[in-house]
Amino acid sequence: MKLTVVFILAALFQVRASTFAQKINFVHKNTSFKQIIKEIRKQTNYNILVSANKIKDLKTRNVSFDNASISEVLNTFLAGAPLTYEIQGESVLIKDKPVTTTPNREIQQSAFIEIKGRVVDENNASIAGVTVKVKRTSQGTVTDSAGIFNLSVGDKNSLIVFSAIGYQSLEIAAGDLPKVIRMRPEAAALSSVVVVGYGSQKKSDVTGSVSTVTAKDFNKGAVINPLNQIQGKVAGLVITQRGGDPNDQGASISLRGQTSILGDQRPLIVIDGIAISSASQFQNLSPADIESYDVLKDVSATAIYGARGANGVILVTTKKGKSSNLQVDYEGFAGFEKQAKYWDLLSASDYLTEIGQIPNVNVPTFDKGANTDWQRAVNRTAVVYSNNLGISGGTDKFTYRASLNYQNQQGIIINTNKRQLGFRFNAQQKALNDKLEILLNASSTTVYRDQLSDPNSINQYIFNAPPTYPVYNPDGSYFAFTDLLQANPVMHLKETLAKETTRQTLTNVTANYKIIPGLSVGLTGVLIQDNTLAHHFTPTFPLEGNINTAEQDSYNQNTIEANAHINYSKTLGKHNFTAMFVHEYNQFDNESFNANGQNYLVPDVLDNNLGSGDLTKNQIGSGKSAYKIISFLGRINYNYDNRYYLTASLRRDGSDKFGIDHQWGTFPSVSLAYRLKSDWLKKVIWVDDLKLRAGFGVVGNSNSIGPYNAIALYSAQARYYDASNPSYPLLNSYSYSQNPNPDLKWEERHGKNIGVDFSFFSSRLTGDINYFDDKTIHMLYNYSVPTPPFFVNTILANVGDMTNKGLEVMLSGVAVKTVSFNWTVNGQFTRIKTKVLNLSGGYNGFTLNTDQVGTATVTGRGLNSVPVSYIKPGEPLNVYFLPHFTGTDAAGKQLFDGKTITENPAPTKYYIDPNPTFSYGLNNSFTYKNWDVNFFIRGVQGYKLFNQVLLNYESAARLPGANTTRAALTNGIKDAPYISDKWLENASYVRLEYATLGYTFKKMTGMKNFRLYIAGNNLFVITKYRGLDPEIAGNFLDGNSYPKNRTIILGTSFSFR
Repeated sequence: MKLTVVFILAALFQVRASTFAQKINFVHKNTSFKQIIKEIRKQTNYNILVSANKIKDLKTRNVSFDNASISEVLNTFLAGAPLTYEIQGESVLIKDKPVTTTPNREIQQSAFIEIKGRVVDENNASIAGVTVKVKRTSQGTVTDSAGIFNLSVGDKNSLIVFSAIGYQSLEIAAGDLPKVIRMRPEAAALSSVVVVGYGSQKKSDVTGSVSTVTAKDFNKGAVINPLNQIQGKVAGLVITQRGGDPNDQGASISLRGQTSILGDQRPLIVIDGIAISSASQFQNLSPADIESYDVLKDVSATAIYGARGANGVILVTTKKGKSSNLQVDYEGFAGFEKQAKYWDLLSASDYLTEIGQIPNVNVPTFDKGANTDWQRAVNRTAVVYSNNLGISGGTDKFTYRASLNYQNQQGIIINTNKRQLGFRFNAQQKALNDKLEILLNASSTTVYRDQLSDPNSINQYIFNAPPTYPVYNPDGSYFAFTDLLQANPVMHLKETLAKETTRQTLTNVTANYKIIPGLSVGLTGVLIQDNTLAHHFTPTFPLEGNINTAEQDSYNQNTIEANAHINYSKTLGKHNFTAMFVHEYNQFDNESFNANGQNYLVPDVLDNNLGSGDLTKNQIGSGKSAYKIISFLGRINYNYDNRYYLTASLRRDGSDKFGIDHQWGTFPSVSLAYRLKSDWLKKVIWVDDLKLRAGFGVVGNSNSIGPYNAIALYSAQARYYDASNPSYPLLNSYSYSQNPNPDLKWEERHGKNIGVDFSFFSSRLTGDINYFDDKTIHMLYNYSVPTPPFFVNTILANVGDMTNKGLEVMLSGVAVKTVSFNWTVNGQFTRIKTKVLNLSGGYNGFTLNTDQVGTATVTGRGLNSVPVSYIKPGEPLNVYFLPHFTGTDAAGKQLFDGKTITENPAPTKYYIDPNPTFSYGLNNSFTYKNWDVNFFIRGVQGYKLFNQVLLNYESAARLPGANTTRAALTNGIKDAPYISDKWLENASYVRLEYATLGYTFKKMTGMKNFRLYIAGNNLFVITKYRGLDPEIAGNFLDGNSYPKNRTIILGTSFSFR
């Protein structure tokens, strides 16, 4: 119904626009006069009166009219013909020219001359679609597929303008026109348009640090999650995904390092003007719908987004409709996924041999006659496929695009799966002589998830289950066994229910109106609805002594965003100004509900009758939170002669999360740029552009705290007996659960950036280099305080500073470019150093201080769950603090600085920095005629991971009750696990992220660019790290997440009109 209303409104606007417009816009090849008459009648109120016999001999023309008058159109078409016209009101009469003397007729015919020619590029290849116009008129045409054009002009002195996207414009007098016109490519890095937040600019005019990734540079292959499209592509942007779980939405994303202790590090993601409120709203977007990404990195660029852009901003632009006939696009692939690597555990025969050498072990007790590889028992070859169908088109007044996508990604662990169905629609309508513009973006996505139902199955059970135990009994029932952290993992994964259904709707409507040339006003409204319903059921497992449990959870996130904006632009000679002012309102509402029960008599009902279990064990919970952010912001852009540039912005944010006296923050930014090419490098031919940039800005951060952290909170405590209430005598008591802090204020990030953008050799070599120096002040953390006078023993306070410094390099080069073969190389290099300056301060006369903050905790049998990495003043972030392992003694006891734990119960610990030295990515693209090959390599150097998995499981002391690795038989360790730097391993790696081979059929009737391809993802990893994969999200601690997958797919893409 909603979509129907949209189309009806669009049609009404179209009719209304044609009523007001008396100008003609039309581009077409081989156009007859009959077609022109139809367009005039369609676009204006004019009625053309003419006899068919009079126009039947008029030749067809290639025409390009842009906002042309009726007279300009008729003059162009009737030039040289024995016809003229007369306009009376809204009627146009086409009639014969009056008979004149021969001299006059010759003069009239000589007033127009015919010009023709061929347009080619620097390689003499024809350029189709070049606009050829007579300067200062609407007369024009376009070149055909062979680059040929024909045009009637007034005289030989008329200036002919040749223009095409990606090429430098030419102006040539008609009388001097050569038969072959050669156009030079425009430097792509200069002409491309960059989205900069609340607007767009040419790349050459940008003063901040902004990186753009377009569709041609996206990561290829089995891309289900849009994050995979840009992973490793942008310098400074670090994306780490935890294994291959199709349902994992918890990827680690950071831009230019960590900016807060407590806050979310993810950059703000904006999709077509919608600032999303959760990461899944972006990760559930179909990758095939995305046109480009623009990443705002330095604070001067992100400051326009204020508090929500404190960690950087990723602007996502989806595909839009164009003024053309109906076009249908399809992109799809299908393939399979397998686990990329397995732990090297003992087989049944090796296990029996080893336990047979252990004194006093009764081997038959453990030999159940099977040879089970438990890793492969819970694993499968998974099927993955994706389909996206798009329909687009429109006129010069109304454009649209609609798409439908369906994805199915089985997990490589049994009983995990993700299915997604999504619809997306956008439209643009112009009306009132193009003064009014209405933009609509709407999407609806439903995701069905079969979650990893029992993480213990892959984290512990596959290691602890002996390989001699079978999966099933001879009768087909599960073989049951139990011990400490030991069970049949296949049974737990298949019989435990964990399903989720998520429905997300994002709607954005914008209306802009041009009041006068250069001045426009507008309104934007955004509504986001994000709802999830989760189902859980755990049955009673044989021998384990558990009782069945059932649970349902619902989560509802509703976001309202609105803004009113004013835009102004003005050019005075060489001075160019643009200005913008925005008032913005954001409201966030979150609700949750939970109900669970136990001991159900009929387990087949699952969670569908929660009240039918043991009533004494039923539990119900719910919650709600809300907060607002209100903002005023402005930005001014100025450039002089396309040489000197200034951008300044000021934003004032208000959030009700903070103390009453600190709810408002003011965040300025300023950046400058100087284009040397427009000045003293003007005559250096091989330099297309060279621009120096510098910027400074301040942004606030409210992500570190919840809506109610500034006030005192009470929570339910122990129950007490109240005899005065016989119907409900056991009442909850309440007491303080949070200290108030009315002085809570914004964390602030102060950033400085200097950079250079360059383009050389007609865009054969382009890139940018940036150095940044950011400092976060007023960092929030929960500090210990005495009780009394405080109600509880911690308080959230603004104490602490942190710095991020780094170097970013992005390069793109065309190594080889010929008529049939091209080789393009793109790469990025990132080096970031984060350092904590202090964690000390005061509040109301009390000293708030901590020596270090624990960030990663090692767990396992016999371990005490103590932190092993810390945030410590004067040290890099997440520094490890560990004793030094020096080997084992003759009895197999571990030595630390040469002594056993018995000899030295508290060995000396040392700080070790696990952070990467640098990261990089390198992409190569080759095309030969219709063939294309792409591959992308990315890596990290100087990086360490703590291998908690091997700490727990790589010890022969585990035998015979559990399995172990082959290395445990030779590493000499025979005592219990002990945390040390032995397990902090070199995790530097080089990964072949993807490789593709494709073939494009370029000349198929009715088809446009029909392409077939084969692709592989995660084809190999070179690393010394002994875990399943060196890429781990979190604090450099490998706790054995969902294993990484390797994928092979076949795919296709095509379009037709």
